[in-house]
Amino acid sequence: MTAPVMTQATTTQATMTQATTKVLMTGAGGFCGKHLATYLKSQGVAVYTMGMHPPEPSDETVQQHFTIADITHSQELASIFDRVQPDYCIHLAGVASSIDPVVFYRVNVSYAAALLHALELSGLATQCPTLLVGTSAEYGVITPEQVPIHENTPVSPYHHYGISKLAQTHLGMAAARTGRPLVMVRPFNIIGPGMPRHLSVQSFATQVVKIVLGQQPPVIEVGNLGSSRDFIDVESTVRIYWQLLQNPQAYGEVINICSGQGVVMADLLQRLIQLSGVAVEVKVDPDRFKTLDIPVHYGCTQKLERFIHGVPHLDLDGTLQRVLDYLTVNPCFAL
Repeated sequence: MTAPVMTQATTTQATMTQATTKVLMTGAGGFCGKHLATYLKSQGVAVYTMGMHPPEPSDETVQQHFTIADITHSQELASIFDRVQPDYCIHLAGVASSIDPVVFYRVNVSYAAALLHALELSGLATQCPTLLVGTSAEYGVITPEQVPIHENTPVSPYHHYGISKLAQTHLGMAAARTGRPLVMVRPFNIIGPGMPRHLSVQSFATQVVKIVLGQQPPVIEVGNLGSSRDFIDVESTVRIYWQLLQNPQAYGEVINICSGQGVVMADLLQRLIQLSGVAVEVKVDPDRFKTLDIPVHYGCTQKLERFIHGVPHLDLDGTLQRVLDYLTVNPCFAL
């Protein structure tokens, strides 16, 4: 077994106290992971991370990082749990897009299975509450009659991402049935600064910023803008993750993370344009239409409301403004 490579972050003596809550995270270098690590540090939590790639040198939110040689090797992961002795574990790592189907199942399923086994090997299975992050794509094709989507809505994922994440959820549910403290969440469409480039909202915002900066003609070509989606701000999302993980009543549950309302994509694009203050022509290109485009898709917040103190209201304009500001300050991210 190859020993994990440790990277020590710069820390203050105050963060090293015996009583500090410790969280071990996967996927800390991703969109949500960066926001979650920042939030946890603001709450006085010591953040430890593990994954195939080290964090950025400028990342001061991480106490210590462990680079993994094989994410499916339970014993290697167990050695990290033994070293850190975390109070909580958050499994954010996942693949949403790949040309190789095998990658979906290696990262989204085998990694989770190895992590759950590693908790057993380290003797932390019942002592370290763990959050497994799935996706609303686990529900698959939804008809207008099925919204809002409840946690007991039949699941029938359509593509490898949803199928593999549903398998991860089932792994968590099986472990939870043995009494282990696990929470399985299904976030809907998370938006905010630093979104992945393949997301429609990020594509729209990037083009708007390029127009503002004079790097693109004032024209945006789009596909179908008639569908609606349930959006939730990334900062609200990571706060909900942390609240659920600390709530024993949520253990063993599958919980939607959503706003409970649908936003039509055409309205969202117009709000981005209005916030930018520039005139933009929107051209609909039929060639950009997806083969499968679910017309209405939003979740139900009733179960979530049982476990947290009030579901945050989505300030869509505020979130979109932060996205535009981020891309303006970080133009290289928009390239």
